[in-house]
Amino acid sequence: MCNTYVICPKRGAKGLAQRVSEATARLASELVRKSDPGVVVRADGRVELMRWGFHREFNPSINNARADKLEGGMWRDAFQERRCVIPMSLFYEWGLGVSGRKQAHEFRDPDDDYLWAAGIWETNPELGPCYTMVTTAASPLMSPIHDRMPALLRPEEMAEWLAGNGRWDFQPFTGALVVKPCESPLAKRKGEDSRQGELF
Repeated sequence: MCNTYVICPKRGAKGLAQRVSEATARLASELVRKSDPGVVVRADGRVELMRWGFHREFNPSINNARADKLEGGMWRDAFQERRCVIPMSLFYEWGLGVSGRKQAHEFRDPDDDYLWAAGIWETNPELGPCYTMVTTAASPLMSPIHDRMPALLRPEEMAEWLAGNGRWDFQPFTGALVVKPCESPLAKRKGEDSRQGELF
């Protein structure tokens, strides 16, 4: 699953990517973690900031929704009526490193274009609009690191997803991705406030 990603402006972006790029200027940080605001593209084409994570009494920020559970329970109404797309510059996943400790990996588009993840959203009476990211089975690239990954959409699939027409056959993403081990974006750095701590 995905708990941390980056969204940042892109120089020379056009169309939807340009509007997404402009919206990132309203974020306090390019690093997005659960309960933080992120940029979301709604089905009506609006690009908005929403809080990442559905709020429930048993969990204040449910930031991932399994693709195989969308047609029932707490996800059903949003899946049928409120789909969105979540743009990301890159996302992180953690797996076991050589030393047996968790190792962060970053995943990005080889051309540094935005990645587009399927999402759903709802309005919370106290928190406002909130979104969650759909996850699916891991691709061969991801599976050595984690057994699930964001449900990434190709640009040509986005309109159909947002239209909300019936079921959706989520398959592990087979498009090009660049993956490399990296320093954890959650690691405490000298002089930084570490009150939030690690998620993993």
